[in-house]
Amino acid sequence: MRRSFLSLVILTVVALAIVFFVAPNDRSSEDMASGALLLPGMANQVNDVNRVEIVTAGNNTIATLLKGEQQWTVDQMGGYCADWSKIQALLAALAQARIVEAKTDKPEYYERLGVEDIAAENAGSVLVRVGAGDQATGILIGKEARARQGRYVRLEDTPGSSLVDREFEVPRETIDWADARIIDVNSSEVAEVEVFHPSSERVLVTRVSADQTDFDLVGLPSDREIKSSWAVNSLGSVLTMLDMENVRPGDDVDWTDAVKMRLLMFSGVEILADLVQQEDEYLLRLKASHPAAAVVSQDNDDSIEQQ
Repeated sequence: MRRSFLSLVILTVVALAIVFFVAPNDRSSEDMASGALLLPGMANQVNDVNRVEIVTAGNNTIATLLKGEQQWTVDQMGGYCADWSKIQALLAALAQARIVEAKTDKPEYYERLGVEDIAAENAGSVLVRVGAGDQATGILIGKEARARQGRYVRLEDTPGSSLVDREFEVPRETIDWADARIIDVNSSEVAEVEVFHPSSERVLVTRVSADQTDFDLVGLPSDREIKSSWAVNSLGSVLTMLDMENVRPGDDVDWTDAVKMRLLMFSGVEILADLVQQEDEYLLRLKASHPAAAVVSQDNDDSIEQQ
C-alpha cells in the first residue's frame, strides 16, 4: 500500500510538471496528428494564465500583459489597462486550435511558413508566450495559409511546425494591446461645462435638463449674440468617444499652463480635465468624482456619531 501510494504521488507530481498546456520537446507524432489540439490542456487551465508576452523580430518584447486582481495591464505602458477583448480572443483561439496537418521540421524552410526563430532580426513570425506562475509555453505564429483556412505555427524550441485551423489576431504595436478608449461621455448626460484658459479667460455653458436641446452660454453680454449654437453645444461632446495614442506618468508632465475644464453630469458626477500641449502632443489628465455622494456619506457618518 505504501509503495502504491508513493507511486501515485510521484505520478501526480510528474503530471503536474507537464500539464501546463504541453511539453513541446516531448510531443509524439500522434500528439501532432491531424485533429489533435495544438495545446492540450489549455482549455482547462486558461483561467490560470496570468501573463502573456508578445515578442517580435530580434527578440523585441513589445507587450507584457499582466493579470491583476481587477484587470489586465500593459507593463510597457506603466501598468495602463489592457484591452481584455483582444487577450480573451487570443487565449480562446490558442485553446481551441487544432492541427490540420504537420508541416516542415527543417529550419531552412521555416521562413516560407513565417515560423522562423524570433531572434532573427528579419523574422516574420511573432511569438506569443503564455505563462502561469513560473511556467510558460511559447507559440510562434506564422503566415496565413494560402487557398485554405488556418495559420502556420510552431511551438517554441520545437522543430516541427503545423497548420492549425484558427486565425490569431496578434498586434505588433504596444499601443494596440491597450484599452485605447479613455472616456466616453454622451453629450445628453452633460449639464454643465466650464473651461478655464491660462489667460484666466472663462467659458461656462449650462442647461437645466436633458430635454433642453441647446446649452446656454453664461455671461454673454446683452449686446452680443451667438453666431452658431454648434460652437456652444460642441463643448458638451468634448469627452465623447475619446481615444488615446500614448500614455505617460502624470508626474512627468508640467501642467502649469494647462487649459482646465470642469464637466458636470446630470447624475452628479464631476469630471476635471487638464489639457496641455508639449511639442506636437496634446496631453490630457482626467479626474472623476461624485461630490454629492461624498456629502451624503459625510452626513450619514455624522448622524451615526451623534447617536
